[in-house]
Amino acid sequence: MRKTVTICAAALVLALAAGAQADLVTIQFDPDDLIQAYPTTAGADVPGGRKIDQVDARRLHQPWATTPLHETFYNPAAPQLQPEAYNTYMNWRDSLGAGEGIATFNSWFLDNGAAQSWGETVVVKPGTTVTGTAADGWNLRIIEDPYGLGGACVQWWTLDSTKYINTISNIGEFSITADLYWDTNANGWDATDPSVAVGDAVRFWAGCLNGDDAEFYRDDTQALYFDDQGWGDRSPNAGGPFSALYSTGIGDQGSGFEGALSSTVVPVPVPGAVLLGVLGLTAAGVKLRKRV
Repeated sequence: MRKTVTICAAALVLALAAGAQADLVTIQFDPDDLIQAYPTTAGADVPGGRKIDQVDARRLHQPWATTPLHETFYNPAAPQLQPEAYNTYMNWRDSLGAGEGIATFNSWFLDNGAAQSWGETVVVKPGTTVTGTAADGWNLRIIEDPYGLGGACVQWWTLDSTKYINTISNIGEFSITADLYWDTNANGWDATDPSVAVGDAVRFWAGCLNGDDAEFYRDDTQALYFDDQGWGDRSPNAGGPFSALYSTGIGDQGSGFEGALSSTVVPVPVPGAVLLGVLGLTAAGVKLRKRV
């Protein structure tokens, strides 16, 4: 009898934990993929070379008003020369070494159809909470209802230069947990949108600008850290004064990077306290059985 009671109690605790998280799912991803995942060829050479179609679309840009965007994809709305734009991006990527790379990035999970051009189709249900995790010397904060757009902005950053994201970094997995829906008609969440389920493949935007927006960026506002040396031997070589604008202090307002990340949705992890409670109840039941 006591064995049955113990099993039922454990099942109840698990059911309560599952019920509290019934509509939530978790996206886990490797932040190193912001640099380490990229197309092997450029623009029109990639089937579906638009950023909405390309698997690992990436973009690097200097201040918007001064220089072209350097893309790994073909953008029909603002075409760049290919493979020149791709080569410039790859020059930058391959120049990154220890102490250089990405120091902060954001991901936006909104209740609207923003950023559909990057291939995002997932939105947050209004009135629900977004949480996340960071690893390996990185920090995290959640900005609720950014700019009144609904949902949340998830921001990650590090102050440790040995933890910057580059081609040799090996940072642990990050995660986002939220009540996510497929935005089937690109208007934000509505009652016809199906829930994102465990096992679904999702795609989301990630990136950051160097800038002075204290609300959305970490204190020193620097997203990219690198020098203007070692940009490789692809043609064109993007060294010299152009690259210096990326990496030096005041002159880099508005420069930054963007990319699309992909992940397979996993269940929300059961909190450790709940698991300990279940184990405790089970152990107590076993002990009682032995005493009868």
